[in-house]
Amino acid sequence: MKQQSGISLIEVLIALVVFAIGVGGMAGLQLRSMGMSVDATQRAIVLTKSQELADRMRGNSSALSNYLGTYNNTGGAFCATAPSNCGDSNVGMAANCGTVEMAGYDLWDVFCRNGTGLEGSVIDWTVSVTCTTTACNTPLDTVTVNTQWVSKTATSDEDLASTEGTAADRTIDSLSLSFIP
Repeated sequence: MKQQSGISLIEVLIALVVFAIGVGGMAGLQLRSMGMSVDATQRAIVLTKSQELADRMRGNSSALSNYLGTYNNTGGAFCATAPSNCGDSNVGMAANCGTVEMAGYDLWDVFCRNGTGLEGSVIDWTVSVTCTTTACNTPLDTVTVNTQWVSKTATSDEDLASTEGTAADRTIDSLSLSFIP
């Protein structure tokens, strides 16, 4: 009888290749899962902040037109400095804090406050607050808060971190909230 040698070694090598392919697939699924988790977190933050801004606008309805505009974190100009301390219970409300100043403070607080705003939580965000009329003072005016941000599903973390990336490198996600104040 002829003895076969080396068959067990070939079987083990084939098993290792199949195992390596399986582990590679699982690693890819894990990375995709982490990216989707970041996307879900960003979407939840944007939705929460949009609702918070809507509530603040309802509370300061006499100054609705002061909330209108486009705000973003690119260039750092909008979030660079905090306005007067309107409504900040830790510091005390500024004496000259009227409805216009309150609108400015609300926008900064919702978008820029460290640890609680969009700044630092959402990648390259832009928020556009619009109204059906310029003055935004008729009873049925509809206010729309439209937010866009870079999704974690971009081609790589380098694309997310780079502001020099092309539009093709980035996946833009958006959320729109409309309400009648």
